[in-house]
Amino acid sequence: MKLIPFASIVALLLSLGLPAHAQRQMEFLGRGLVALRTGEGKVFFSWRLLGTEPEEIAFNIYRQSGGGPAVKLNRDVIRNATCFMDDAAKLEQPASYFVRAVVGGKELEASAPFKFGANAPMKPYLSIPLKLPPGYSANDGSVGDLDGDGEYEIVLKCERSPRDTASTGLTGETILQGLKLDGTLLWTINLGKNIREGAHYTQFMVYDLDGDGLAEIACKTADGTMDGKGKVIGDAGADWRDTNRFSRTFGRVLRGPEFFTVFDGRTGA
Repeated sequence: MKLIPFASIVALLLSLGLPAHAQRQMEFLGRGLVALRTGEGKVFFSWRLLGTEPEEIAFNIYRQSGGGPAVKLNRDVIRNATCFMDDAAKLEQPASYFVRAVVGGKELEASAPFKFGANAPMKPYLSIPLKLPPGYSANDGSVGDLDGDGEYEIVLKCERSPRDTASTGLTGETILQGLKLDGTLLWTINLGKNIREGAHYTQFMVYDLDGDGLAEIACKTADGTMDGKGKVIGDAGADWRDTNRFSRTFGRVLRGPEFFTVFDGRTGA
């Protein structure tokens, strides 16, 4: 075997122009404006400062009530902050807010608006309507841009009759749902009977793994897992659970194949 000097290997890599360090992968997110009604006539706003934006960036924020024209709320451009309080909000009628970045004295395009219905309630959080299967409750959640619109969606784990890892007994079937922040259900993944249900089972990851601007979902699966398009992984009829009620491992899944699956964020495929 012929050994190649280390210096020759370094010279070869340099001649190929390979980068010394991998480039940082970033999400392609929008402004993410969020508004909360905090009191009579008061609305608090917060929005994103993006990692690619210049240090001298500033902002203007606008309110549009009913069908009227948009009105700028700040007198001076907002610098060194990504939040604002509207002290004179009139929410007896529908209203929407949007923010514009200002760079070099020029306003850029408007952000996606945040909308209030007439007489919106006062609450320190966003309320997202869920569409849980009958008998299920919400469990863990994670976020990512599933559909490439620049805004976060939620991946929610739903459970029906979970058990702790120290407990025996049969469980329900773990379900993952893709949800937009307005409650729109994008897809449902059923992990099936061969993935035990419980708060300490089924860790899942939501991330744009291939850098195409769309987040994926990765987790363990097994025979009978059904993806968001209705396709079954493995053997649909397999049941690897211990169903002997007199067994010390009753309800556990100690046999059968287990897979690592990456699902498409748009469709759950």
